[in-house]
Amino acid sequence: MAYTRNSTATARICNWIIDPTRSWDPIELKKENIELAINRDESKATGMEDDPTDFGDERLICAIDGSVIPGDGFGSRMDLETEHLIARLNAQSDYMDMNEEDCDIDVEIDGNEEEETEMLHRTDQSETQSTTQATQNAPRKRKLTSKVWKDIVSVGVEDDGKERGKCIHCGTKLVINTKTHGTKSLIRHLEKCPKKPKNEDRPPYDHQINREMTSEIIIYHDLPFRYPEYEKVRARDKYLNPECQPICRQTAAADVYRKYEMEKVKLKEVLANQRARVCFTSDLWTARGTVMSYICLTAHYIDENWHLNSKILQFCELKSPHTGEEISNKILECLKEWGLEKKVFSITLDNATNNNSMLNILKGQLQMISGSGLLCDGKFMHVRCCAHILNLIVKKGLDLAKDVLHNIRESVIYVKASSKRRDAFAACVERVKIKSGAGLSQDVPTRWNSTYEMLVRALKFKEAFVSLKWFDNNYKTLPSDDEWNRGEKICELLKPFSDITTHFSGSKYPTSNVYFTQVWRIELLLRKFASCDDEDVAKLAQDMQIMFTKYWEDYSLILAMGAVLDPRMKLQMLEVAYERVDPTTSASKIKKLKDNLEMLYEDYKAKSRTCSSSISNVAFVVYVACVAYVAYVAYVVYVACVASFL
Repeated sequence: MAYTRNSTATARICNWIIDPTRSWDPIELKKENIELAINRDESKATGMEDDPTDFGDERLICAIDGSVIPGDGFGSRMDLETEHLIARLNAQSDYMDMNEEDCDIDVEIDGNEEEETEMLHRTDQSETQSTTQATQNAPRKRKLTSKVWKDIVSVGVEDDGKERGKCIHCGTKLVINTKTHGTKSLIRHLEKCPKKPKNEDRPPYDHQINREMTSEIIIYHDLPFRYPEYEKVRARDKYLNPECQPICRQTAAADVYRKYEMEKVKLKEVLANQRARVCFTSDLWTARGTVMSYICLTAHYIDENWHLNSKILQFCELKSPHTGEEISNKILECLKEWGLEKKVFSITLDNATNNNSMLNILKGQLQMISGSGLLCDGKFMHVRCCAHILNLIVKKGLDLAKDVLHNIRESVIYVKASSKRRDAFAACVERVKIKSGAGLSQDVPTRWNSTYEMLVRALKFKEAFVSLKWFDNNYKTLPSDDEWNRGEKICELLKPFSDITTHFSGSKYPTSNVYFTQVWRIELLLRKFASCDDEDVAKLAQDMQIMFTKYWEDYSLILAMGAVLDPRMKLQMLEVAYERVDPTTSASKIKKLKDNLEMLYEDYKAKSRTCSSSISNVAFVVYVACVAYVAYVAYVVYVACVASFL
């Protein structure tokens, strides 16, 4: 390896050689020479000038003081020590070339690899710089901010040269060039897209609202307080909203009670603004399982929107003794709590003995309250429960009909005793070609209408029982023809009682206007069957008449007034009804009804003087309108009754 005196390359090699602080190595020297050669070639290719220290001739740069030594001969300007150094290096290089060829090959290979690496590096840098420069010079692409791009995906430029996007819901393709078309067409498509799910703007999760709705669910559906702790309920809530926070049964119970307190305040405000009087119903019973006694007091009134309202004011335990005084004290306490002690019109009770004494005590307590004043001194305060009286009348008759209905009842029990017998009876039903519908029903002692249902269904399958007798020798209680006929007559007698009980038991509509026409219908029915040719049925009807006379010998005057105020009936209809029942007493009954109606009116008129005229007049008008509204509901029933008996 020989050192050439060529411009900048020679100066750099000499600078490296004569640097006394650097250690020299022939292999590294060759690498340096290769790099300098590459740099020299690149300089020529790019047209760049040589190093500023290159003046077109050969120069040496001193590594010690940085001085430049000009001259036309590389050795003529050097001192003796430098020439010896260069000669020694040349000798060492020749020696390495002859004795270490392998090392030279390695160096050459390493040099070639490093040359290629350097060239690739420079190429990458050049490409990067070109890309950066192109990016800086290219126009900046506009950012898509419209919401439509969540549902529209670009599919590129198609054959017609237009860029299109595809709806991710229905697959429809639309032009999406925002410079020429905008997004209005995309918005219109998404509004009409049949497969796009409708987005509902739901409010964020509110834990308080969730608790309120849970308490309403428990109240409305009569669920236990541990309902929010059900595993599947919590899983469903988490599925619907992962942010949902579950609550325990103690929290649910506290929320329900808080809801009760809030509704109680609202109801008190409504009742305080109620100008008309309020009717009440009360009942007392003992639970079989816990042997605890409970009392319930319910208020019934018509609001300013002419809607019938029924609100439970008290449902609590009543400890013994259950005397009339204890019951009256409990009811009066409840009335005072709700501020209704001065608005009582009537109380409907069953026919228990302690209720009679309770009402007498309560009437005196209410009369003593200053400014109260029961209407007509409480003459119309006590109203006996019509449904309870009907129940007593029918039970009285059915006690006598046990022997008459024995075989029919036993036949029903026999068929329902086992599945095998039920299957055999079903085959008999198909054999005699009876449309089954509802099957047999067995009665229970505590519900008289269940006996009626049993008779209706058993009479329907009369032929099936006869067929069963031919195929089942164990069936021994087939009713005779007389027993079947008697059952039909009893069923005919009980049907009106069942219908009337249903009318009296209604809670969503007024029932006071139904009273007169229905009781009148029962009295005519009992008279009819009391004189029939079947002795057993006649005896049954006669005993029921005795019970009817005990409670309804004189029709309830206050409920009969509902029929009088009904614009479809008036007093004329009641006169016809009384004439039909007993012509000898009809006139006196009508006169008594008129006198009491006038007395009630005069009492309202007198009490109106103690209040402002506007309030009292409104109260009276409301009362009359309420009674008329109550009477209007029974028009259809009344027409049916008149058509069947007149």
